[in-house]
Amino acid sequence: MSKEAEKKIAKARVAMIFDTPFFGYLALNLEPTEAKEMDFHTMATDGKRLFYDEEFIKNIDLEELKGVIAHEVCHVILWHIPRASGREPEKWNYAADYAANDLVLKDFKLPQGVLRPTKELENQSAEFCYNHIPDPPKNGKGRFDDHGQWKDWGKGNDPNGKQDGSTPSDAMESEWREKVAQAANNARMKGKLPAHLGEMVDGILQPKLTWQALMRDMVTSAAKSDFRLFPANKKHIGRGFYLPSITGEEIKVAIGLDTSGSISHDEKVEMMSEVKGICDQFEAHTLWIYVGDAEVAQTFEIHEFDPLPTNLNGGGGTDFRPIIEAADKTEASCLVYFTDMEGAFPDKPPRLPVIWVSVQPNQKAPFGSLIEYPRNKK
Repeated sequence: MSKEAEKKIAKARVAMIFDTPFFGYLALNLEPTEAKEMDFHTMATDGKRLFYDEEFIKNIDLEELKGVIAHEVCHVILWHIPRASGREPEKWNYAADYAANDLVLKDFKLPQGVLRPTKELENQSAEFCYNHIPDPPKNGKGRFDDHGQWKDWGKGNDPNGKQDGSTPSDAMESEWREKVAQAANNARMKGKLPAHLGEMVDGILQPKLTWQALMRDMVTSAAKSDFRLFPANKKHIGRGFYLPSITGEEIKVAIGLDTSGSISHDEKVEMMSEVKGICDQFEAHTLWIYVGDAEVAQTFEIHEFDPLPTNLNGGGGTDFRPIIEAADKTEASCLVYFTDMEGAFPDKPPRLPVIWVSVQPNQKAPFGSLIEYPRNKK
């Protein structure tokens, strides 16, 4: 390890403690670690360590170094690593950098040539950026930190997870939420927690996104169409909701509806209500709807002006494989599967990204993204 590099990093973090204590406190929780083999010979993090290239540290301005350290902290506390959710990796890397840099540039300097958000991307999540940026260049132009270590997020904790069923990643996120709360309190006591950081902290500690909003983000991320917030979808403005409208190609989504014996009549009605919600959000759409339990009982192809099915067959056991296999043969960009997660899964993930919407709390998915839609909701 380079003593000079570590001294410079220490100097930058001490300065951050005095000037921007929120980021300074959090930066102290990442262990400086020299890494000679990185795709980008700059800095990186895996949520535990602050990797650095010796030559980069040697040549960078101290003020810019503070900004780069804050950038790595942002990747951790904004959960950019676990939130990738099966998205195209390089495009997600760019989206995460846009979101992180937007926040960092409010308080720090960054090196020339890094990704700087346009007005459209200001104050937006990485998911929003992912949906609104073009496919990234293959040469990595604009990116300056290395994301190769993201695959190690959560490693280094208890490899078996906790006895309550949580994973090392769960434990790590819980640990960082506590650190964020402590850092915010520390900065507030010193009178150095700007309003924009206070709002961000509130969002981290008390997420306000509904499960429908999470699903919308995941569906639009998987689609290749051009979604824009302005103009908003006119169907929902009167209700006070500004949801994306769609221009260009139609959205194509497969829907799986679990109608096994463990799913109640009311839950089946609620599932169809949410399918209608997808239709209302995305005016130009093709939905392949698969209804079934241990086999596919019904199949529907739905377009803009088609009515949704009302009678759903089923009532037996649950096997997710038939619906997944059928959906995988369509042109859909993703499969949204409404279920209680109690059934037989495929041995390996399908081609399609799968978004599981579980009516049963505290479930785990062997692949894809999981959204909880609790039973007995009010």
